[in-house]
Amino acid sequence: MVGFLASVINEIIYSPLNLVLVAIITILVYKIFRSRQQPAAAPPPEPELPRLRKDFTVAELRAFDGNQPDGRVLVAVNGTVYDVTKGKRFYGPGGPYAAFGGRDASRGLATFSVTSNDAAEWDDLSDLSPMEMESVREWEMQFKEKYVLVGRLLKPGEQPTSYSDEDEDTPNESSTPTTASKTAAPATPSSPKKTAPVATATSDDAPSKAEDLVAAAGSGDGGKAKDE
Repeated sequence: MVGFLASVINEIIYSPLNLVLVAIITILVYKIFRSRQQPAAAPPPEPELPRLRKDFTVAELRAFDGNQPDGRVLVAVNGTVYDVTKGKRFYGPGGPYAAFGGRDASRGLATFSVTSNDAAEWDDLSDLSPMEMESVREWEMQFKEKYVLVGRLLKPGEQPTSYSDEDEDTPNESSTPTTASKTAAPATPSSPKKTAPVATATSDDAPSKAEDLVAAAGSGDGGKAKDE
């Protein structure tokens, strides 16, 4: 064994070509090792946008889908508008929920449908079932916990509120749907029902209940969720 090693070493030492090959291999191994040791640099965080307090019509809301210069993304749920810009990778352009950016997402969330709501009129959700409205309220609770409240989604003819810096993060209740099925107390997000999907990410800006919604979008049944 010793003789074999000595023979290999002599072959390397006395052959210039072998010395060059050994040097190249050593450099490559060193670079590979260094690249694995050094973590990839995180992209610089985007500048934080100033707080927005404003009521929107359905048409006005459409301008905030993340494609405008400041990149702000707003989403309406159950008559309330939220700033979801910190979750832009989900609700902004190219995200799995980009269809909700600048839109009233209530119906899509209720029916497990990740499709753009291009309706030009205010949706009173009066045709949704009690179970679907419960799902909307659960989503509303999740948005209240994760995102910044902006204002109300205005009904036709409704006047916007003039907000000040001292206003509480609570919209005027006049914009909330008034049908009987929508006046029940909001369901707890932790309720163990099928209508409460599970979050797919651990970060605060991740959308809640995402797994079921993504599965529904790719199910090929019009975006409807399937029973397990």
